[in-house]
Amino acid sequence: MLAPHESDSAALGLECGAVVRRAADLAVGDLLALARRDPASLGSWQYVLEAYACFQAVLSYRVAHEVLTAPCGDPWRQRVLARKISEAAKVRTGVEIHPGATIGPRFIVDHGIGTVIGEDATIGADCYILQGVVLGALGIADNAAGRRHPTLGDRVQVGGFARVLGPITVGDDVMIGSHALVRADVPAGAQVAVLHQYQMVAGPRPITVYGVEGLGEYRFRLHGNDLDRPGLEVQLLGPTQLPLAAGDWSVLQNNAKCLTFQISPRARGLRSVAHIRVRHGGSEVTVGIPLARKSRVASLPRTAAG
Repeated sequence: MLAPHESDSAALGLECGAVVRRAADLAVGDLLALARRDPASLGSWQYVLEAYACFQAVLSYRVAHEVLTAPCGDPWRQRVLARKISEAAKVRTGVEIHPGATIGPRFIVDHGIGTVIGEDATIGADCYILQGVVLGALGIADNAAGRRHPTLGDRVQVGGFARVLGPITVGDDVMIGSHALVRADVPAGAQVAVLHQYQMVAGPRPITVYGVEGLGEYRFRLHGNDLDRPGLEVQLLGPTQLPLAAGDWSVLQNNAKCLTFQISPRARGLRSVAHIRVRHGGSEVTVGIPLARKSRVASLPRTAAG
């Protein structure tokens, strides 16, 4: 991977053999972990090494990171070279891992197309990430200086197309399900799952709601913006679209970004779907909340994220 950049490496005074050896120390662990944990690999590290583009993406990151962090007299050219290696790997593998990210041992990206790991993301040991995952910032352009990407603890698993955004912390042994949107800290041992939902918007003034996260039996968190604005009205609607009585549900916590509420399992008329309606200034958003039967609700993945 450094061979196409020998002139750049020489100009920087980098000893290619030493850089590759340091990268290989961790890359060997990544390789063996993927061969062991992915059944499709047939348990063969040779197969993974020769045929898996997703492993090549991790290997390229290890080399680029060593280039970026090696002692050098020209940090600017060093950064350019590391980024060249990273960009070439992105084209070959479909995986973009910024060389500035900090990633612990035995790291696995499986499948990998569309996965993006940002510059100051930090990932612990023994983490496993699938395709389409984004560990990124909350904003798009003009993000504020400072930490903007998430920190993942040890043994975190992230399902396909999940997005973990902002300078948040995900604890050890967390499992984040496919298509989840995580914008708040997640405590160790939690599971984050996405519930099927639909959303209706009406009115002249926008109310931003990103989605609903299931926290356990009859407990949900609504994610959005300005959810603590004065005059905001929140209602839980039953199957007939009429508001439920105050005793049938309660708001446990709310701030600008999220609103956590609990539905009483004794609430009348709640069989399969309820709706939460948010109103402000003549506008409203209504989001569907699927409710499983009691026997199935008990088996839903739980999370204590808060």
